[in-house]
Amino acid sequence: MAIRFVPVAEINDPLTIALGISGASSTGKTFTSLRMARGIAEAITGKKGSPIGYVDTENKRALHYKAAFPEMAHFDFTAIDEKGELVGFGPERWIAVIDAAEAAELPVVIMDSFSHAWEGVGGVLDLHAQVLDRLVREAEARNQRYNNSSPVDPAKYSQLAWAEVKPRYRRLIDRIVRAKTNIIICTRAKPVMQQGFGDKAKNARATKTRRQDVPWDPASDGDLMFEMTAMIILDPSAPGCPVYQVKVADQFKALFDPRRPMSEETGHAMAEWAKGQGGAQKQKETMDLAREKARGGTDVFTKWWNGDEGKAARPIVRPIMEEIKILCATADDMASISDDEPFGRADTDHGESHAFDADWIIDQINRKITGMDISSLLSSHADTIAGFSEEDQERVDQAKRARIEWIIAQSKAAAGK
Repeated sequence: MAIRFVPVAEINDPLTIALGISGASSTGKTFTSLRMARGIAEAITGKKGSPIGYVDTENKRALHYKAAFPEMAHFDFTAIDEKGELVGFGPERWIAVIDAAEAAELPVVIMDSFSHAWEGVGGVLDLHAQVLDRLVREAEARNQRYNNSSPVDPAKYSQLAWAEVKPRYRRLIDRIVRAKTNIIICTRAKPVMQQGFGDKAKNARATKTRRQDVPWDPASDGDLMFEMTAMIILDPSAPGCPVYQVKVADQFKALFDPRRPMSEETGHAMAEWAKGQGGAQKQKETMDLAREKARGGTDVFTKWWNGDEGKAARPIVRPIMEEIKILCATADDMASISDDEPFGRADTDHGESHAFDADWIIDQINRKITGMDISSLLSSHADTIAGFSEEDQERVDQAKRARIEWIIAQSKAAAGK
């Protein structure tokens, strides 16, 4: 095969979107995915009422919305085939579904619930268990042949079982990534076991895909979310709202407001980006410009913010204001370090004048719009907060509780509109 590097100016094919939406019951996954899909389909085709493919593993639950979405093209995806035989939700069946969606030239297809591919009958976990059982039985048979009475430890064969199953699943993920249609993948989410109580609770076991500030665990392969264009976890307190933004690039941050449900407009804007006609890249450039100004310190950023260019950029920059504040504070802090001290600031520079005092932390908390942002702030400054007096630590804790209550109230009010 000849290898040719193509100048991007010659590439005009539209990109495709792979959007992940995860959530527990009553978080609005089905309705939200249909709204997003409608926006994507209409933007791609330029026509109202363009078809939306829906792969339904939830006993035809999507048909509850057939009156609201008459353009839905429904496929009842069950673990039983036409002959009544159990075939399960193996990777190859999902690949066949994507093939069929492309053959039907659907502009977008929803897979709900893709959790069946992972933990359903014939899914990856089930396949792993079957292979592991076979490997253990084969090992026991070998022991009998050689009169070995030692018990077989299944844990020793788990990785061998994964080596047989995972390649099949990776082919499915690769098929999703390379699909010629846009895909919305819905997965179930389960509450994560918490360590501690009340406001001090945090996830008991953090992993590479499970942040301490996100109390939900998608029922899917941990690496799946990294293959998505964007990955959102919904919360029952605010159905349809992108409360936990696990993976959202700068190009989309202005689209996902944790206080408002995702809608047709959100899907339309993502599709415009995929077609290369949206303003996503320009928005990213504006965010990068704001970051550069913030690295100059609070005075430099404030001057830019109040100028004509900054005023025009405010709607785009607001989603990253927490990052901007930290950049400004860090720049201010660095500017206060004496050049006469070769290893950092002088001892007299520590104390109340330090940029990261209790009042500053509380001010940052009161500017947050999601619980995830608050947790991220407190985690990044945990060492600093630990050095506060007990009185200041209590003030920070009270500010956190009050702000979270406000965020929940705002989310519920937005979801009810």
